[in-house]
Amino acid sequence: MDAEQLAAEAAARGDKAGEAYWLHVQKVVDQAPPLGPEQIARLRVLIWSDTEPRSQAA
Repeated sequence: MDAEQLAAEAAARGDKAGEAYWLHVQKVVDQAPPLGPEQIARLRVLIWSDTEPRSQAA
């Protein structure tokens, strides 16, 4: 689900503050520069994925 969808849901509920918040989030994200290869590699290490095997700590 993205910020635009969340804004639409808030608007449907009549939540003007929630709609404004999510539209602001979308605007900020749209203005951000693209991530570089090194940033993407770092994020891949930090983001947990259920498809990857989990290590068993002893």
